[in-house]
Amino acid sequence: MKLGWLEAAVVADHRWYELPEAKQAAATGDFGVLLRVARTAARLTLAEAGQRCGYSAATLSRIERGRQPLTDVTVLRRLAEIFDIPPELFGLVAGDGRTSNRVGGSLDRVHGERPSREVGDGPVRRRDVLGGLAGIVGAALPGTDDGRAAMPGRVVSSLEDALLGNAPPPTGPVDAARLRAGLGTAWSDFHACRYTRLSSRLSALVSTATAAHTTADTDSRSTTASTLAETYHLTTQVLIKLHEDGMAWSAMDRARQAAREADDPLLSAETARISAIVLRRSGHRVRAEQTVISAAQALDAATGLASTEQSCTYGRLLATAAYTAALSDRRDTAWELLAEADEASRRSRANDGFAGVDVALYKISVARTLGDFGAAVQYGRALRPEQLGNVERRARYWEDVALALFGRGAHAEAYQALLAAEQTAPQEVRYRPWAQQLTGALLSVDRRQALPGLRSFAARTGVT
Repeated sequence: MKLGWLEAAVVADHRWYELPEAKQAAATGDFGVLLRVARTAARLTLAEAGQRCGYSAATLSRIERGRQPLTDVTVLRRLAEIFDIPPELFGLVAGDGRTSNRVGGSLDRVHGERPSREVGDGPVRRRDVLGGLAGIVGAALPGTDDGRAAMPGRVVSSLEDALLGNAPPPTGPVDAARLRAGLGTAWSDFHACRYTRLSSRLSALVSTATAAHTTADTDSRSTTASTLAETYHLTTQVLIKLHEDGMAWSAMDRARQAAREADDPLLSAETARISAIVLRRSGHRVRAEQTVISAAQALDAATGLASTEQSCTYGRLLATAAYTAALSDRRDTAWELLAEADEASRRSRANDGFAGVDVALYKISVARTLGDFGAAVQYGRALRPEQLGNVERRARYWEDVALALFGRGAHAEAYQALLAAEQTAPQEVRYRPWAQQLTGALLSVDRRQALPGLRSFAARTGVT
């Protein structure tokens, strides 16, 4: 099955309360999380659910995030009835009374079985399955147990050699034209998600670009600095994919040094954008958002956004800021920034670079990150992946759609989206943590083996 699953009838999962997140929330009295899991299992957006219970989407969101506690017994009973939540999970007894918030002991009676042992149930559970949906569908997924994706070891070691200066230098003078061609081929590999082929040449590319800049005369140093900055941009992007955040900091610092010497507004803007990604992955989300917004303002001031490329870069900066704001749950800011990015894409009238389809892709990401899984699925349904310009973008599409579907409890559809991602970009699924995490989560909830081929899929993607 390929794309048909998007339009097909949604497969209901009536046992959402057996999810690890639901059990943990019931045991700790986290009723907001219980409400969110029940809502997403019912395939309701915040707005749809709010209409049912008489709350605004914003109020319901605050309840789900624990910012507006649920303490009134009458309200709890009403929500339990509306969203088909077993009253015991809200700490309610059969009458009008209310039991203790801690209802973990009642799970045996509710489900007719002992609660699953969630600590130490094996490596898949250890890799964030304990966090339930929040850990799986959130923006930042951890890698394998040591924080590293399952990419071949030679990728990391070769990049370490390049950053530490241990890679062999080029023999003879550097041909600038060949260097630029090599960089273009490497970027093509990245956009095609050919990570193993890219890894085999990236270390030498860094070494060659460094040598070219070191030996350049005064007249050509700006050009070689630009090439070196772009090489470190690519290196940083690969390290981000690998979840090698410490090495990404090092590569990004070198990119910034080279970009300053190149003195190119577009190059500086892209350097700031990638810097923000590294910052937010390290937990510095406010600084990351400030970095890209400041870069967008600087680009506007320096260029007036007179060219298509400048407008595209401006829009990409704002979209990155929007996603960063979403990570901090600043939804109004996120959507405002994305609306401005959309306006920039329309002004540019570009068919590639940064266009309306790229904004549409960011809408899926922002909605999914904010926990609006129904909206994310709707945005995904409105965008055809073949509209996206390269394999890497299409892989990101399937990533967001698969995670949003899982967030809604549509496990069968999430699995189909995961298969589509594998068909589109096999190495993205084989080596990237999000795919391995989602596979592990699907294995965890698919105890009745209702997803055909899931276990063989897990085996070939390295999830055990």
